[in-house]
Amino acid sequence: MNTEIAPDAPSHRAPLELRDELLQMEYTYLTQSSFRSDELRDRIFQFYLLIVSTAAAVILGLTQTANNGEPRGIPFDVTTIRWALVTLAVLIGVIGVVMLPIFVRLRRVVLECLQGTVLLKRYVLSATNEKHFADAFIWDDRTLPRDESYSSASFLLIFVFILLDTVMLSLPFYVWFSDWLRTLPALLWTLVVFVPLVTLQVMLYRYRLARELTAAMERNRFTVKWVRLGIETTPDLQPRLRAPLLQALGLGAVALIIALLINGLLEFGALRF
Repeated sequence: MNTEIAPDAPSHRAPLELRDELLQMEYTYLTQSSFRSDELRDRIFQFYLLIVSTAAAVILGLTQTANNGEPRGIPFDVTTIRWALVTLAVLIGVIGVVMLPIFVRLRRVVLECLQGTVLLKRYVLSATNEKHFADAFIWDDRTLPRDESYSSASFLLIFVFILLDTVMLSLPFYVWFSDWLRTLPALLWTLVVFVPLVTLQVMLYRYRLARELTAAMERNRFTVKWVRLGIETTPDLQPRLRAPLLQALGLGAVALIIALLINGLLEFGALRF
């Protein structure tokens, strides 16, 4: 008995069609992952900015109230409430420090997605062998970013986040200095604490980012795939560690010296405000 295949029976798709479909799905996944990582980072930043701005406004308002004397009609001890809110500010600052590794991992995801798209483009270029194919893309094997520059928009956002959590961590010092100093000297001496905290967090962020990227490249075998795709020269894709740390330490030291110098001039009466 002859067996005939029905016209509507599913047929196997050609291997080339499956390959093209999988490449398209992978490229879409990489671009969406990068976009969602940036979106999540922005939402975390906006949420933390709201918390910090609200807490700072309340704490500074109560500090001024306590310095001007306890107003009538308030049944609570203003000083007690003030220090309770200062403790809350420290907690908010610590939460900001703890959240720094989240930003490190989100940045790692973005860079991994860029690496993945470059590998896909290189593979398609090898498969099509079209002369001007590579000229249609911004990111390629020559322009692929390897870590993060201090001048990038991504790091500037992280830096603002670090400034915000450092404001929370420094508020107890300002409250303490404001009890026996005028406003400007209290702010300047708080700056002496503020600058090292910012510097240490920037160095921590860059150190964690370099470690995360190095581990990800080893886990994904990125350089191995790079060579297998026929790229002649393997670029220096290892993230930098020593130079960014030294830059952060140097700028932090300069800012701290300036703050100490201004405080010294105020103490000796060379500067008057």
